[in-house]
Amino acid sequence: MFSILAKLFHSLNLIILPCYVDSPNLLVRKVKSNKSCIHSNHDRFELVDQFEKDLGRMAASGDVGKLLQVQNGTPANTTYSGVDAVHACNILQQLKALYDEAQLTDIVVEVDHGKRFSCHRNVLAAISPYFRSMFTSGLTESSQREVRLVGVESESMHLVLDYAYTSRVMLSESNVQALFTAASIFQIPALQDQCAQFMISRLDPQNCTGVYMFADAYGHQLLRERSQDYIRKKFLCVAREQEFLQLTKEQLVSILNNDDLNVEKEEHVYESIVRWLEHDSPRREAHLAEVFSQCIRLPLLDDSFLSRIPAPFACALSLSREPAEAKARLNGCSQRLGMTASEMVICFDAAHKHSGKKQTVPCLDTAAGRLFKLCKPPNDLREVGILVSSENDIFIAGGYRPSNSEVSIDHRAESDFWQYEHAGNRWLARSPMLRARIGCRLVHCCGKLYALGGRVYEGDGRNALRSVECYDARDNCWTAVSPMPVAMEFHSAVEYRDRIYILQDEYFFCFDPRKDYWGHLSPMSVPRSQGLVALHKNCIYYIAGICRNHQRTFTMEVYDIEQNTWARKKDLPFDQATSPYIKALLLQGKLHLFVRATQVMVEEHVFRTSRKNSLYQYDDKADAWTKVYETPDRLWDLGRHFECVVAKLYPQCLQKVL
Repeated sequence: MFSILAKLFHSLNLIILPCYVDSPNLLVRKVKSNKSCIHSNHDRFELVDQFEKDLGRMAASGDVGKLLQVQNGTPANTTYSGVDAVHACNILQQLKALYDEAQLTDIVVEVDHGKRFSCHRNVLAAISPYFRSMFTSGLTESSQREVRLVGVESESMHLVLDYAYTSRVMLSESNVQALFTAASIFQIPALQDQCAQFMISRLDPQNCTGVYMFADAYGHQLLRERSQDYIRKKFLCVAREQEFLQLTKEQLVSILNNDDLNVEKEEHVYESIVRWLEHDSPRREAHLAEVFSQCIRLPLLDDSFLSRIPAPFACALSLSREPAEAKARLNGCSQRLGMTASEMVICFDAAHKHSGKKQTVPCLDTAAGRLFKLCKPPNDLREVGILVSSENDIFIAGGYRPSNSEVSIDHRAESDFWQYEHAGNRWLARSPMLRARIGCRLVHCCGKLYALGGRVYEGDGRNALRSVECYDARDNCWTAVSPMPVAMEFHSAVEYRDRIYILQDEYFFCFDPRKDYWGHLSPMSVPRSQGLVALHKNCIYYIAGICRNHQRTFTMEVYDIEQNTWARKKDLPFDQATSPYIKALLLQGKLHLFVRATQVMVEEHVFRTSRKNSLYQYDDKADAWTKVYETPDRLWDLGRHFECVVAKLYPQCLQKVL
């Protein structure tokens, strides 16, 4: 018991003084004062919070004296020296007060545009080796009352001083690089690292190349690696940006000469090099052969593509008259990461046959007939909102954690929000939603992600939600937007040309994120909920669902968005007796249905149930569905609430099942 307390006091930087034995309550107050000073460290704060009550009871019982025996086994009557963590906090606060009041300042720092700051030499010297050397070297600056710094912006100096006196820093996209530069000049690595983390959190296809060049110029390893990884991951988008053309030869080679480049064809690498070359041909032509030799994997280029390469570039590639001969000389080169990607059907809320109700996330590669497993959602979350963005990012939001109770009202909604990392086959936590939700719909629109509706179990029972919130990946934060006109939990949602379309029962709404406005559209002819929705060829397909009389229907209607008209199509070719559970998805550019059908067979007067999972493909011209694939029934089954999405996954990053 007391050894644990010793560790606690050590973590608080608090050594027990003899006076605490005579006055136990003083010890309690001391812990409380330390507690108020360590609020920034959540784990330590929680430890003190739990310990505080026990310490009070020990003070009342007179057992506090025994604590003196836990410090390295020293007898209780030994003299001790104390370290007061609050003292450091108070010193910093008082120094900041003196700075704000311009009291006892002994140096004036002048930066660009003549901005002057009165401050304290010892504070500057304490945080910066640059200033320490300036003030203690015995040179002219050490005795001057004023020093002038060239190349330091006034806002950056203000932020550096604020950090020096408070340990806090306020970062924004407009000030972070200038502050990083100032921190580099003043040799403050902790401040540089905070700036780097801020820039990493805001990487996007438009700025990542500039951040990479910035990090390379300053030699910041982490920022350089993360920005380079981002460029490779989003290469096709990044290579179209103007900043990509500003890369040096060495930087370009460092990016392209890597297995993790996310390209489906080596031709994309060739085209990016040619574009980079043509941006500054006179100075870059001499480097072309070197760049080609280090970056282009010749065997991965298609023969017909090679035959069309212009003569100067073909010469730089060292191609002979017969491209096949040149390719034959280079064997054994590895594929890029993007070349291994396969479009797969991912099933959430699937249950493993041999592990009770434990969830698995099977991934079916229909083209190769292979089955893999994706890392399951954290905390075994069920009925989450799921989205695969146009950039192949996978998100899940909300849901509930399974418990021993089978009663739905006991399902506590969660606000968790996660993004899947392909290379690591893991889920990365993002900022949680403002509102906990079960079964919400996620839609990507205008560069942001929207969580719409869902349900919670609160108060008098099950409650559908009207609320809508928007996630901005650049700031990693959610904001509330205008709620839906009515609460919805069995709705469907799709995005088309920067608008979100929501359908349920007799309701059909269109949301314009730029205007934060909800509009009403003509409803479908057969009102129903829990239907399936898919956007295909500029039309919204609404498939199956539950009618108002609680009967299932296999009706399919199509909404022409441009014409603002509904059209009835043939019903789905399924039998109610098979209790099919259906999900709509776009696979290889075509509309498909993933169907779980149950068959009941009688064998020797014994009823046996079997389930078959199949893919049906839609023929637009014939208005007909055809079974094109029957999934392997190996190791997994689907629950009634399963969801399907399609994404490109990397087989080498997944666990193979079949």
